Amino acid sequence: MLRIELDAPALANTRFVISPLYNVTDSLWLLRSTAGAVRAAGTRGRGAGGRGPGALIREAVRERRLALLESFFTGAWTYIPDFLNPQPAQHEESLERELHAVATVAPERLAQEVRTMLAGDAALGIAGGRAPRALLRALDRGEAEFAELVAAELHQLWQAAVGPRWPVLRARIDADIARRAQLSARQGLASVLGGLHPRVLYDEEGVRLLVDARAKLPAKALYLTPTVFSSELHISVDPLPGARQLRPMILYPAFPGPDPGSEPASASPAGDLLGATRARLLADLDVPRSTTELAERHRLAASTVSYHLGVLHRAGLLVRTRSGHRALYQQTPRAEALRQEG
Repeated sequence: MLRIELDAPALANTRFVISPLYNVTDSLWLLRSTAGAVRAAGTRGRGAGGRGPGALIREAVRERRLALLESFFTGAWTYIPDFLNPQPAQHEESLERELHAVATVAPERLAQEVRTMLAGDAALGIAGGRAPRALLRALDRGEAEFAELVAAELHQLWQAAVGPRWPVLRARIDADIARRAQLSARQGLASVLGGLHPRVLYDEEGVRLLVDARAKLPAKALYLTPTVFSSELHISVDPLPGARQLRPMILYPAFPGPDPGSEPASASPAGDLLGATRARLLADLDVPRSTTELAERHRLAASTVSYHLGVLHRAGLLVRTRSGHRALYQQTPRAEALRQEG
């Protein structure tokens, strides 16, 4: 079991972060076919043409020949080097900054983390494993070139499988954060921390994570990161002695939404102009609907729907009427014309 000790300042600094790269690495856990301590539980749902998320990622890894990424995520070890998930500097990171951080990781840190992955650490409950040839060949080229190769393969996987679906996946992440923020406002942060995943428990001493790794870690802050491919829990806790201590991160599955393996929606003028979430809400308002009804139909928090409706209304794309105590929204002729363009 891992325990993350959170005092009052640490709780005050607990926050959500949005990371494109974390979702790329999250998808790679689907390559594993055997059980692990902190791993993806397999594919969920099916995508267009019968492809689930796991098949989508395996196909991209095979077609792009991403041997290094495959090596990291198909071994028997239970620790994946932390440099693959660089520490976020702000609420929402850009993929470019994240890939740059991977490519320029300190050589000594990279070497230390890879050694821990392969050799394991009995005291921490980390199991090691035998290094694949592709990993050893890349390491022979030196840590700096190795890091650049890993960053390049992560970028290729983004381009092939994750990036084209990111607007829809990002909307699901936004909805998850909005729902949990609303829960925190109503019931407190403890309800959010205890509700992230069945393996996450919260008490007055901090967060307990029911995983095979063993450690007690004092923290100055905690990052909560929704991910969309895995149905399991991933933790980045920087267990390496002597390394620059990173803030622990809990990568938890976002509330259910569109299948990550489904084909991205075709581009439309409304989608390009408004963004995926607002375009979907606008398309659903060919008849009058309330905020509550839209929230249920689109699996979004009511506060999120209310925000987007306000933007669309101010843009002249919605008309608002009242029916008793309910506010109803419907497309204006201008919105209908926008949707029909192209």
